[in-house]
Order: sequence, then structure tokens, then C-alpha cells
Amino acid sequence: MTAPLHPVGVIARYLVLGAALGVPVGVLWVWWAPRVQVTSLEGPAFVEGYPQGFAVSDLMLGALMLGAGVAIGVVASVRLRRTGFVGGWSHVVGAIAGAAICAAVARVTGWWLAGRDVRELADGILELPVTVGANGVLLLGVFSALLVIVMYAAFARDPVMPGSEQSAHSSP
Repeated sequence: MTAPLHPVGVIARYLVLGAALGVPVGVLWVWWAPRVQVTSLEGPAFVEGYPQGFAVSDLMLGALMLGAGVAIGVVASVRLRRTGFVGGWSHVVGAIAGAAICAAVARVTGWWLAGRDVRELADGILELPVTVGANGVLLLGVFSALLVIVMYAAFARDPVMPGSEQSAHSSP
């Protein structure tokens, strides 16, 4: 069994993990998310269907946040297993905070990389910057991390203590 850390140290580690995961999530969001295009020839009109472009961009960020939340939840579950569930509340709070920081860093990184300016393409078509239309997708990381932790805690067996591994077939 690993000695438990101070709760502030545990939470700080999850914050650093969340910030570290937020950067690649933001980069991948900018790289994979589609841009919404509008035309300005006879008044502004959307080139594609209006909600589809924004929805796909939001869902792309949501899927990336879902993956990051699962990663944070797996880290928390492994750490809970090693500590024997001692100080479990700090791991849960840390995972929630880490996933929230991951969402914030991903959003800011995406906006920084994609820019906030409307780009003009050929034939009067304008490309809108990447944005988050539905802020709820940012919570998918928190929910997926909590789901992994709850599922692990629900189906976990007793913690394995170092030196206590005995074979089921060995005699006392």
C-alpha cells in the first residue's frame, strides 16, 4: 500500500494532469473541427445547414473531452487502488477539478490557435472562427471521469496489500 499524500497535493497533481491533457485536446479540436461557412453575396446566409456546422464542432470537442475524462478517471482509479481507497475524496475532487481545467485549457488553446477573425474565402464566402456553441460539451470530461471512478469503485475488489499475494491453491 502506498502512503497517502496530503489532499492538496493529490488535487494539485490532477490539476497539472488536466492542464497537460487540455493542450492536445485543444490542438486536436482546431485540427479536426469543421469550420462554418457563410456567404455575403445577397445578405448573410449559411452555405451549409446552420446548426450542423456548429453541432459537429461542438461534438468534436465533446468527444475529445470524453476521452480526456476517461484518461483522468483511469489515473484516479489506479491511484485509488494503490492507496487502498484511503483519502478517496481527494482523488474524486481532484479528478473533477482536473477535467474542468482540461476543458478550460482546451477551449483557450483552441481559440488561440484558430484565431477569432472571420476569414474570407473565394466568391464571397466567409469562414467563421471555431467556437463552442453548447457549453455543456465541456462537462463531458467531468462526467466521464466520474463515471470511470464510480464504475471502478463499484466493481473493485478488496485492495491488494503488498506481500499478501497468496495463490488460491497454496496451503497455509
